[in-house]
Amino acid sequence: MRTLIVSLAALSAAIGTAQADTLGEAMTSAQESNPTLAAQRQRLRATREALPQALSAALPQISLSASANAADRDFEDPLTPDDGRTETWSSSANISQLLFGSGRVLASTRAARAQIAGATADYEGARQSLLLDVTTAYANVRQAQAVVTARETTVANLQRLLEYAQAQFDAGVVTRTDVAQAQARYAQARTQLVQAQGAMAASVEAYRRLVGRPPSDLQVPPAATGLPMDLDNALSTAVDNNPTLISAQADTRLADANVASAAAQGRLNVTAEAGFSQGADFDDDLSESSNDTVGVRLSVPLFQGGLIRSRTRQQRALRSASNLDLAATQRSVQEVVTNAWTGLASARSAVQSAREQVEAAELAYEGVRLEQETGLRSTVEVLDQEADLLTARLALAQAERDLVVAERQMLAAVGTLDIPAGSGGLIEDNDQLRGR
Repeated sequence: MRTLIVSLAALSAAIGTAQADTLGEAMTSAQESNPTLAAQRQRLRATREALPQALSAALPQISLSASANAADRDFEDPLTPDDGRTETWSSSANISQLLFGSGRVLASTRAARAQIAGATADYEGARQSLLLDVTTAYANVRQAQAVVTARETTVANLQRLLEYAQAQFDAGVVTRTDVAQAQARYAQARTQLVQAQGAMAASVEAYRRLVGRPPSDLQVPPAATGLPMDLDNALSTAVDNNPTLISAQADTRLADANVASAAAQGRLNVTAEAGFSQGADFDDDLSESSNDTVGVRLSVPLFQGGLIRSRTRQQRALRSASNLDLAATQRSVQEVVTNAWTGLASARSAVQSAREQVEAAELAYEGVRLEQETGLRSTVEVLDQEADLLTARLALAQAERDLVVAERQMLAAVGTLDIPAGSGGLIEDNDQLRGR
């Protein structure tokens, strides 16, 4: 037990003596180094390539080819001259240009843009989710540190009470029961201190996993800026900025484009084609020949066994499903924003009440201690008041943590959570990850 206490105390001291860190710096470090977000960034880059791939169908298609062949024919008749070996070469160049595709290219580009919009929204959602997780981890470490400090103070107070009770017992003023009560509370406080230090170590590791480095003297997070003024403003902001809602809207546009693309497969396709080919025998220069071709090719499927109609019906059903998913997402976002607004109001009230509770508990504890010294209070009354003071301090640490998280949850719910100004972290702007 002593070894564990020493090791956890060393961890607490190391955290406190390192260079100070702010919430903005922690967010910046996480955004720049978190592997989960980096993987999502690469997926977005891959999705952005869907647009040039879709546009390529409307551009000229040019191909070159060349070949060289050797053929050897053997004759069984010995009177036939053995001149059956031939060596030839040929080359060709072809170009084609889509003239009319019945909306196929337009539908594919619409689908690609919708995919990019959805992937961009998914990336933004992952980024804001990471920032919220970092905020929670940051607040959890600060809360854990406050809990450890409060329990260390309690241990010190109970140690003094135990020593005072022992002195009173030696003087014959109190009974052995008073000493035993103080000893029990002191032992319990030491155990709870070790547990709090263990919880702090777990919070530190969660912070390290997200940010990429251990916490270092975390500063008090500033109040969040850009919070909505009222619930109606929060709901309207979420309609324009919530990544989940934007992604669902992009899915409906993608489904609509897929319907048009499926229907276009059964319509007229007009392509202009031109080609040039040349070939000759390696041993006979006079055998060289060339061929030029220019033409227009029209194609339209007449019967595909119902495949195109089936695919069109399938995409229409998926479009209906996407519209229903969008409606469900709108309801979900409204619920999340409303709950975040309610939670923020509750967190603000809880902080003020917890601070008043701590002030009153500290005053009551000092009064009871003085009254004990004059014989007006018993040992157990002082122990109970110390427990009330500890409860008030823990409640304040919890309330302050909840307020920091609730503010960022509100911003994340409406889709505007970002790194505070002046903290760096401009990866999105530098890498042009906002889509095309």
